Amino acid sequence: MQFQIPQFIETEDKIVGPLSIRQFAYVVAAAGFAAMLYFIINTVVWRFVAIPIVAIGIAFAFIKVNGGPLIGLAIAAGRFYWKPQTFVWQPEHPQIKKTEFVNPATSFGLALERIATGLALKTVWRQVQVGSKTTSPAETIAKSLPQTKERYEILQRLTGARQAARRVDYR
Repeated sequence: MQFQIPQFIETEDKIVGPLSIRQFAYVVAAAGFAAMLYFIINTVVWRFVAIPIVAIGIAFAFIKVNGGPLIGLAIAAGRFYWKPQTFVWQPEHPQIKKTEFVNPATSFGLALERIATGLALKTVWRQVQVGSKTTSPAETIAKSLPQTKERYEILQRLTGARQAARRVDYR
């Protein structure tokens, strides 16, 4: 027993001449809106407003991006810009305890409030007079961070292109 399998299931039916119903709706909506504006605004201004409106309608009707309609891309772009993005990072080894980070600026008495009042400079000057050995904030940060080896991984993009990228683990 043989069955016929539809061959062109992704092709839209041509309803109005060479246009599908979706393409026809976009073109008619843009032309109708431009015609409505003709009766509302001045003719010179109408030309500058109607041309982009009709161009956008034609673009929505005929342009495809990655095999999908342009309106899908426009909706995705709108959602990206108006919805908040939340990026959640999951560590590879959650059982490893994280070390407490000590802010060197506050440990040396260089907090913004102390600098503003002048107390930080007095504290540093007192340490210099007494001769206590202090380390710079950069040295303190370098000692508190664990030394890691640089690792590189090969990433494959959605387009299929491969790229080497340095992997950084912040623990």
